Amino acid sequence: PVPTDFPWCSAMRRSPPVPPPAASPLSPSDFIDARTALLAVVCSLLVLHPPRISRSLVGSALGVGALWAWAASLGVEADAAAVAATLLGVRAAYRLYQIVLTMLATFPLQLTFPFVVDLIPRFSISKRSFFNADGASAEVARKREAALEALQERWRVKYKQCLVFGSDLKNLISDVRFTSGRCFPPFNNVVNEYLDPSMALARTEGPTVVDIDGNSSLDVSGSYGVNVCGYEAYKRFITAGWAAAKDKGLYLGSLDETTLANIKMIQQISGLPEVSFHMSGTEAVMAAVRCARFNQRKPLVVSFGGAYHGWWDGMQPTAGNERTPEDVLCLKDMNALSLAVIRARGSEIAAVLVNPLQCFHLNSSPPSDLVLQSNNRKVGPTPGYREWLHKLRKTCTDAGVLLIFDEVYTGFRVAPRGAQQAYGVQADLVVYGKTLGGGLPVGVLCGGKEAMTRSDPKKAARVAYVIGTFAGHPAVMGSMNAFLTWHSRPETPAEYDEMHRRIDAFVGEANGAFKKRGYPLELSSWFSVWSMMFTTPGRYHWMLQYYMRDAGVALSWVGTGRCLFSLDWTDENYAELLRRMLLACEQMQAGGWWEAPRVNVKKAVSLEFAAAIGKSLVGLA
Repeated sequence: PVPTDFPWCSAMRRSPPVPPPAASPLSPSDFIDARTALLAVVCSLLVLHPPRISRSLVGSALGVGALWAWAASLGVEADAAAVAATLLGVRAAYRLYQIVLTMLATFPLQLTFPFVVDLIPRFSISKRSFFNADGASAEVARKREAALEALQERWRVKYKQCLVFGSDLKNLISDVRFTSGRCFPPFNNVVNEYLDPSMALARTEGPTVVDIDGNSSLDVSGSYGVNVCGYEAYKRFITAGWAAAKDKGLYLGSLDETTLANIKMIQQISGLPEVSFHMSGTEAVMAAVRCARFNQRKPLVVSFGGAYHGWWDGMQPTAGNERTPEDVLCLKDMNALSLAVIRARGSEIAAVLVNPLQCFHLNSSPPSDLVLQSNNRKVGPTPGYREWLHKLRKTCTDAGVLLIFDEVYTGFRVAPRGAQQAYGVQADLVVYGKTLGGGLPVGVLCGGKEAMTRSDPKKAARVAYVIGTFAGHPAVMGSMNAFLTWHSRPETPAEYDEMHRRIDAFVGEANGAFKKRGYPLELSSWFSVWSMMFTTPGRYHWMLQYYMRDAGVALSWVGTGRCLFSLDWTDENYAELLRRMLLACEQMQAGGWWEAPRVNVKKAVSLEFAAAIGKSLVGLA
């Protein structure tokens, strides 16, 4: 046996030495503690997204500081803090109420559009799937393809020069490229391979337009709302205007007697004492909003869902505008919550801007074939709109908010004195444009002195710069004078009444004819504005605009969505329009475009968009 009492034996029994601990890897917290990091995050967010430093914020901060110093001098800091917390808490609670109320009253698209605008990709239905996108049989799909090819061949002969003109124009003017897609977007690429509805104008003859190929079409486009009196009338207005202005030439900056005469006639129409001239309806809306904010000393303006007030990004809160204006509240039209918002936030709201045309398509954008995915178009006069405007008028008055009527479109179209006359409401500011120029570009703003003032009588540096180089141009004032002279005739109101009677008769007769023949089409009108609704589901209703053009009906780029009549239409013109519309419907039926869908259209469209979004998200689109 080996002895166990030797020193080397006990050394053998000892544990091996423990190695020194390995150095732990460095972590971010070794350089900065949590509290400092949190402070850095807050500071960085404030730098990246700085809060708006307003006059009220600075004033409140200075006031709190002064009160705290005063309380400290008296030794009552704790009591002062409690009182301040209570008062600020009450104000914050009311502010929260205002915010929640505004959210509930806000037009839904205003809330969702900034999030979905970059989510929805542009996609196209392939040519292979184009003719049976509704699940149609092979036989129906072949019928549709043959019908489209036949229409293309007719147009190559019928619109030979127009097609060349349109092709050249698209390479030169982005406006034309923008409006060239006239049907539901996924179908555009294939349709544009076959058809180009561009028209090159040669002349107008009464309610008809003649293109450079010699084709004559009944015009229901209304030149974007300008044509109220009839094209021959505007030729006379422009000629008379030039005769009055030719000796004055281009001289600007000094108004003349013609302008003064115009102002006096516009005062009678608007019911307001002051007038300012501009070069477009959009520009006049800009002037109205700027004057309202300046004279009210309030930042916010209210508009209503779907309403169009020109292309200015300061009043276009959803589609078509990359900048979402933060000083515009886009609320639901004809909604009690919207009135509650105006009452609750009257101290912030300078004005409420109304486009009475919304009565025809409440809380919706202007009807257009671009969004006609099936029979989803709903238009027609909204019951109770008159009463709503009167409630809105009272609410604005009680809240100290200006009511602005945007009558660029409705002024002189719905009645001689516009929507103010039609609905019995007097606005604080009224904006006109389009037809008031007698055929030349114009914008007009009318209002009272308190709302129109451009300089603060007490503050030298406070001015509202609202002016334009060509405002009051002699030629425009001349043609405007000719229009207003026509307008002021005693017999003019009776002409409006007669037009409305004829329109009502036409709509009734047309709807009876469509129903009798089994066509899924129904017209609806509001004064001289009218639209086409489709009574059954279908993916190709937008094709009707192309067959109407082929039958000799001139539409605007929104297709069957919005059409217009003018005062010069006769009973014979209305009868001829119906004949041409029935011919277009016959072609739609014969081409198989109105065959009943074999799939759920709404579901099919949703699946197409879902697939396109999915491909876009994974980078396949």
